[in-house]
Amino acid sequence: MALFVLLSLLSSNQAGRERQKQAAIETFDKKQVEDARAMEGGVASKEDRGKQIQQDLDADKEIANLGSPDREVVNHAIVMIEYYRACKAIPDLMHLLKESPDDYIAGLAAQAIATCYQRATFDTIIEEFLRRDATPVMLDAVGKINTTDPRVIEKLKKLIDEPIRTKTSL
Repeated sequence: MALFVLLSLLSSNQAGRERQKQAAIETFDKKQVEDARAMEGGVASKEDRGKQIQQDLDADKEIANLGSPDREVVNHAIVMIEYYRACKAIPDLMHLLKESPDDYIAGLAAQAIATCYQRATFDTIIEEFLRRDATPVMLDAVGKINTTDPRVIEKLKKLIDEPIRTKTSL
């Protein structure tokens, strides 16, 4: 009799665990279906929406920092704008690209603009590349827009043929 009670108890516990497991699987499956429907409908999860809101706020803060007189603040702002792919910053970045006396900052701005891949900005990037010293970030920006402009190719050839200057030879 004791053996029968023990086996019944073990069987009951196992059945309870099996029901819990099935309930968890059903809950998981329902969540997967809901997430798939949300993805198809373009609706992000609550967590994803929260992350996106925070990224938008961070991007807005970095866009505001583009007007800083501190070069390091502007440098960091451009890098973060590119990281967030905050294409709403393009007008501010275009201003920096055209007006900044600092070739490196202008190159960073061009690089961030190129990340958004808006064809309307390509001519400005090319013109600034041709007008300014070729910094590595500006070269990267020109590479990202994949231009075949003969003037760009000519400048690139000159850069390749030009002997590398060191600080001691300047």
